[in-house]
Amino acid sequence: MKYLLLLSLVVLSSGCVFSGGSDLPSADAIVVNDFRADPLLAEADDLVTFFLDIENVGGTTARCITSEIYGIETWYDDLGQPLTYGGTWTTGGLGFSYTGNGLSFSYFDSGDGYTSFDFNRGFGTSLSSFVGGAWDQFSMQFCNSAGGWTQYSDIKYYDSMKPAVPAQNKPGQSFTTQWFMRPPILPEGVHVSYPVTARTSYSYTSNAVVNLQAFNKAEQQRREALGEPLDLPLIVETSYASPIQIAPIRGVNPIVVNQRQPGFELVNYLFEFQNVGSGWPLPIDSDAYGQNGFIFATVELNGPGATFYDCLGANSGTEIFVYGNAIQNLVKLRADRTAPFGCTIAVDRASWTDKPIGSISLTFNLWYRYYTDAHTVVDVIGPQDLY
Repeated sequence: MKYLLLLSLVVLSSGCVFSGGSDLPSADAIVVNDFRADPLLAEADDLVTFFLDIENVGGTTARCITSEIYGIETWYDDLGQPLTYGGTWTTGGLGFSYTGNGLSFSYFDSGDGYTSFDFNRGFGTSLSSFVGGAWDQFSMQFCNSAGGWTQYSDIKYYDSMKPAVPAQNKPGQSFTTQWFMRPPILPEGVHVSYPVTARTSYSYTSNAVVNLQAFNKAEQQRREALGEPLDLPLIVETSYASPIQIAPIRGVNPIVVNQRQPGFELVNYLFEFQNVGSGWPLPIDSDAYGQNGFIFATVELNGPGATFYDCLGANSGTEIFVYGNAIQNLVKLRADRTAPFGCTIAVDRASWTDKPIGSISLTFNLWYRYYTDAHTVVDVIGPQDLY
């Protein structure tokens, strides 16, 4: 997978230096509770039922959900007719572009032809709110037209699935569906096993916040004199059960800013994007043209005097938008399904002259399309002579 983004951070300030490795717990947003076939041993005149039960156990809403069945290309529908195929996310002509403060999404609609949606960022709107709002509006429009996918034998479609709320013991939304198909006609005496895959793909969002404590040097000296601890853990809070997550690898917390010196305090961290789900991010268009793992993301920096120093090509400001090929060029997900990233930030020392205590935060928002697979096997036998 080639896709994620990278931020590169090295720490020049004192404080607690955190160093950790990768621990990849499983976290699929949409899980398959059940996928089965009945009967498992079939003849050409049998009607085979494939049953699928899926649930959103993640912490954000899943949109544009499709469940597609593969491995039955030589099978027939319940009436014995050849199957029709939709190719939902490979022939839709999906497109995306970003210029300055504008976003544009496009796709080909079989009824309305080429359709485009343009969004402009309003004054005072945060970058993440703008991108997230544009994506949600596009998804809603696109999903409304995508309902026509259900005409195809291999596709089941759901507009959205609400998330789970573990703190209130509320499960996420579930859907069940079935496919009815007849197996291929085999020659007498032949016994063939057909591996069948149900792939559920969905548009999803991962959100994460890193909140760092910060002291000026005078405050640090006061706390040291009082014997108070200055070693704090480096924690990334990520939305619940997101398949793409952010984990801390190295860094310092708290940040100590020497307000007695001119210039900037440079602060650097190393984080890691981790694919902790059982699937993979999908291209936004065809496999022939799109990159596996299409994703776009925003990074926002907040705190007194804090700006990006060297981060994803940005050397100033407090907002970054990274998307498409830019992500591909910055990060390559490794065989262990992780991608280290870092970002150097600069803190204006003058901003902390009379500010003994404060915080500096990084907020990450990622938008992508992900999939989860489930598998079963149906054995088909050829006809037998009557005795």
